[in-house]
Amino acid sequence: MTGFGLAFEWSQRFGLALAPLFEGHDAAPLSGDHHVLLDGGFGTFALSTSTEDLWRHSDPAGWAWSSDIPHHVTVTDDKVAVLRWDAPHEPRVYERGGVERSLDRFYAYLNKDRLRSNRGVVDHLLNYFRRIRSLSHNAGLPDARTTDIYLAALARLIAPQQYQDEPAALGLTEDGPELCTRLAAHGLDAAGAEVAAAPGGLSFLRLYPALAIRHAGGQLFQEAHFELLRVSPNFDLFGLIDAPETRVDNRGGAHFTPPALARSMVEQVLVAIPDLASRQALTLCDPACGSGAFLHEALRALRRAGFNGRLKLVGLDISAAAIAMARFVLRLSLRDWSPAGGVELELTLGDSLGDAGMPACDVIVMNPPFIAFGAQSAKQREQLRDATDASAARGDYSMAFVARGLQALNPGGVLGSLFPASLLSLKAAASWRERLASEGDVRMLATIGDFGLFSHAMVQVACAVVRKGRPQAPSTLTAILTENDAAATGEALRQIRKLNGTAPSAPIIESNWSLFPILSDSLTGRPTWRLPTPGNERLLTDLSELSLPSVQDLFEVSQGIKTGLNDILLLPKEKWRTLPAKEKRAFRIATMTDSIQNGRVVMPYYVFFPHTSAGPLFPNEAAVAEAVPSYFKNVLEPARERLASRTAIRSKRTDWWGLDRPRSWAYDDGPRIISKFFSGEGGFVGDYEADYVAVMGHVWTPKAPLVEADDEALPLADLLAAYVAMFNSSPFAKLLSLYAPHVAGGQFDLSARHVNPIPLPDLRALSIDPRAGRRVSELAMLGKAVDVTDPSWRSRTAQIVAEMYGTPALAIT
Repeated sequence: MTGFGLAFEWSQRFGLALAPLFEGHDAAPLSGDHHVLLDGGFGTFALSTSTEDLWRHSDPAGWAWSSDIPHHVTVTDDKVAVLRWDAPHEPRVYERGGVERSLDRFYAYLNKDRLRSNRGVVDHLLNYFRRIRSLSHNAGLPDARTTDIYLAALARLIAPQQYQDEPAALGLTEDGPELCTRLAAHGLDAAGAEVAAAPGGLSFLRLYPALAIRHAGGQLFQEAHFELLRVSPNFDLFGLIDAPETRVDNRGGAHFTPPALARSMVEQVLVAIPDLASRQALTLCDPACGSGAFLHEALRALRRAGFNGRLKLVGLDISAAAIAMARFVLRLSLRDWSPAGGVELELTLGDSLGDAGMPACDVIVMNPPFIAFGAQSAKQREQLRDATDASAARGDYSMAFVARGLQALNPGGVLGSLFPASLLSLKAAASWRERLASEGDVRMLATIGDFGLFSHAMVQVACAVVRKGRPQAPSTLTAILTENDAAATGEALRQIRKLNGTAPSAPIIESNWSLFPILSDSLTGRPTWRLPTPGNERLLTDLSELSLPSVQDLFEVSQGIKTGLNDILLLPKEKWRTLPAKEKRAFRIATMTDSIQNGRVVMPYYVFFPHTSAGPLFPNEAAVAEAVPSYFKNVLEPARERLASRTAIRSKRTDWWGLDRPRSWAYDDGPRIISKFFSGEGGFVGDYEADYVAVMGHVWTPKAPLVEADDEALPLADLLAAYVAMFNSSPFAKLLSLYAPHVAGGQFDLSARHVNPIPLPDLRALSIDPRAGRRVSELAMLGKAVDVTDPSWRSRTAQIVAEMYGTPALAIT
């Protein structure tokens, strides 16, 4: 079997994407056939078939390090050797026959054998970026030219002659090489010598810069772009720039696309294009291209798919630095391969939702900016409204890109996009989802776990692949769920690649991920597109057949008080204690995010509450100054301008000292439940005497079905205690996972729009039944002594809650 044949066979076996390690213009220094097998997570490796024992050389470890790949595997006639770049002198050598008889075990070993060094090539080249930026600063060059100079410096390492003769062919600006000459020569040479090898104890690993751009460029340039977006570089006394203290995957305007996810999504988009290999022409666009991660992976995927027609690649972005990086990456990629029909590369600095627009195209792949309504500018809100409709106008900004993208597609074209997973269930996105289902054929729908590829993300990420136009016959889409496990996403993406664009015939359920088929037509008219596993789908069906009431039937779930200025109107307990006794009475005990733990209020705050149900408590500021003289003088008066500038005060009120939104429930004195804003088990507390007001959280006020007097039913406070136990239970957390958006830290958004549809037993009605009543009474006792850290409390509560729901399976979490 040829080297390519072996690499292809292994790629098919493991569900990996195959690509050459080297290209003709940077031939491998050692004999053999050299490839990379690309995974969605930890399982990427380089593979060389050779007659030589390559593991005895230092080069293969350098290849792997330069490519940001953990392992290099050499296959000879009778041996298989594995090198990890951080342990290049410790190869593991096996008999080839034994490996081939246990290939799956061998690959499982590669997945589990993790690097023990954090001196990767991406950080190494980011340090080079900082050196170049510092040299540019010292040379008096504007920081806005840093990207052009850095790209020229990289090109100088990769193709020193072409860098001088044909800078545009490498995606450089015409003056890029000249700008490099304006840097201090000794400094540039020193930086080049430093970057030529790995740092510290790994200095024997040589950098192969072409491999780094080819296989790690997606990550590198996104990180470099992120650094550029810092408000200002912090140059020290020596003109050097420090590394950032933190590195965050920003899901807003400057967003991050994991290359592995870009690769898999592009593959699923292209496999939905009929007869791709025989097409005469293809236009592919990324309307928010950033540094070109999707376009780069699209080129590689088109090569694997055998496309040889005329290709037009279009990228748009509002960042000049991102466009420059994308041009560099793509020009280098086109040196590696271009289809026989030729390539037209069109990268434009502009807003694809504005004047630049989106061109008519056959394929759109993108990771648009995730910007929630509250964080959008006036222009962005207008763009969202224009692209969707009034009902979706308060949605996420990414919805506008998807809607415009669907419009821009030619008939039969395919769109693939990432977006916040909350859009699968958000009420404001209902018409947007319906539009996708009515105007397109959804081929894939995925929810990516918080701690999968987006390890720093603050929102859960979803992905959809949609072909424009309705199918002539019923079609089946592939649903993908990955949970909070670092390896789960990679495993799921490998399985998707094995399916080659077809939906699984039966569900594939693993502990941390699952794939299953869904009829595309079932999305039409569906209130939510949240993806339950087949087991959870059965659970929801069982619950619907029981005709239980919902949270909305039994509780009014309301947002907490909005002060408009927490640092002035909300005091921690220690500061409140310093007030005179008379003034303390003007405050009410309040709960914030950190107030509720383990079903108890552990850290109360105090909120200034100058309100009555009839209106402001004080007629004028003189009355305020008289009632709370110390607080007025030391806190309110110095903040007068800030308090008066709040929107609610400016629009229609004169009580500038008042709360932004005091909320009507705050005047009620009946028992209720308070929850955190984001929470799961342990986030609910009973407020049976109406002692507290929620500021950062929600108030659950019982409705008439629970309040109606009945001598046989439990008292209302006991009923609410039973609900406190239920809400803090693992079965209810399971229901939250099916209805409410999952946010970072294993918590759920408890906003009314998410929790209102959740089925909820009527414990008042059940309390009248002799047998069920005993269980409700026991649940009330558990609710008065919540302890989610106690296994016996959790077990007993889960058992009773499942019994109250009438579904024993709910207790299995």
